Amino acid sequence: MYLFSNRRAFLLALAWATSVSEQFRIARAEPASGGADPQDSADDPVYKPGGDVKPPKLIHYVEPEFSPASKEAFVEGTVKISTVITRDGKPSECRVASGLSSEEDRTAMEALKQWTFQPGTKGDKPVRVQITVEIDFHLL
Repeated sequence: MYLFSNRRAFLLALAWATSVSEQFRIARAEPASGGADPQDSADDPVYKPGGDVKPPKLIHYVEPEFSPASKEAFVEGTVKISTVITRDGKPSECRVASGLSSEEDRTAMEALKQWTFQPGTKGDKPVRVQITVEIDFHLL
């Protein structure tokens, strides 16, 4: 299984996914998870990358497990997850935007929650940024 052929390919995919949308503010749809940055609040805006809002940068990722049932069935594809990267670089408010199978969606979500990012910035200040992450599942 290959998450991405290399880190550069992942970063290019992340940059592409985040650069397709224009800069604008959106209202927060749901409360923060328990491990969120204490500075993050319901009044804290969520930005999309573009203009003076810089996207988060991946620092550390964990590769998701490929389920045995999917290996036997030769399931391959991409799971797209919409998430908000907090000011401390942690993914929150994760939602599957485009799934593959329930097992791969679950393992992709679990892996993403362990990833660490350098937070996105507006000006020089860290802000919460919404991005879409694509995780590929491919057999060798």
